[in-house]
Amino acid sequence: MTRKPARRKAGQNAGRSIEIRKIHIGASALKLIQPGDDSSYRDMLFSVARVRSSKDLDAAGRDRVLAYLRAAGWKDTSPPAPNRNGVRAGKPQVKKLRALWAALGAAGELREPEESGLRSYVRKQSQPYHPDGVGYDAPELLPPKVAQRVIEHLKQWCRRAGVELK
Repeated sequence: MTRKPARRKAGQNAGRSIEIRKIHIGASALKLIQPGDDSSYRDMLFSVARVRSSKDLDAAGRDRVLAYLRAAGWKDTSPPAPNRNGVRAGKPQVKKLRALWAALGAAGELREPEESGLRSYVRKQSQPYHPDGVGYDAPELLPPKVAQRVIEHLKQWCRRAGVELK
């Protein structure tokens, strides 16, 4: 008896597709892919990841090839991939989080005023809102609504500590 292949949900391989597109863009930018001749591209794939086609790359292989392309001089100018919910906190929210954290650190309110302390705080505060209940590892990964909640928690902490908000 033969088994049918499992049906994939829409968007399940979106990250894979994005990485493969980035590989093709990087290889084209470095002139590894020429019209009618992609032998140097396939040789590079084989030397870096031991495959002849990007569709055969696993996640680790895609990472190795992208790292190779960057080391060869390709600059990836595409925006970072979205998180699970498809949206990330904007730069103003992340800047506000960092500014509030720095203000609390300057006032002596933090045990760990470094980046690792901020990440730990963000993970704890975002835990109830994470789909798996583990929290987000960095301010940049927060969905906008969760980022706003964390900002509000920091503002309340600043008010309790008497730290002036700008």
